[in-house]
Amino acid sequence: MNLWSQLSEELGIEAREDQLTFAGTFDIHFEKKFHEEIFRDNEIAFVYVSDSPVDIEELTLQSEEVERVDWFDLRETYEACIRHDEKFCVAVDGLSLLISFLEKSAARYSSLARETWRGIRVSDS
Repeated sequence: MNLWSQLSEELGIEAREDQLTFAGTFDIHFEKKFHEEIFRDNEIAFVYVSDSPVDIEELTLQSEEVERVDWFDLRETYEACIRHDEKFCVAVDGLSLLISFLEKSAARYSSLARETWRGIRVSDS
């Protein structure tokens, strides 16, 4: 399944290719207990960025894949992940890649590159 299909099926977002910018890739290899279950992840993650507005109240969530969607502060989440906060199951490498990309692309993503960086947390069921 490609990115556009996943955005559509899991969140109800109909994005065009020109609305997403490729930020980079990173490897994920870990096994961790998360919410009392073993979570294993071995993959190459592709990170894309968009500055298109998203109203989370308007999203159509695929209940088999997405429990809920919340806004979060990117820097606070990064710091929480560094501290191994159990609230998040997010790869620090991905957040580092995103922060670096936003800092290098500040002219285009100025609204995202300020203190109020935001993103979507998708909680898998």
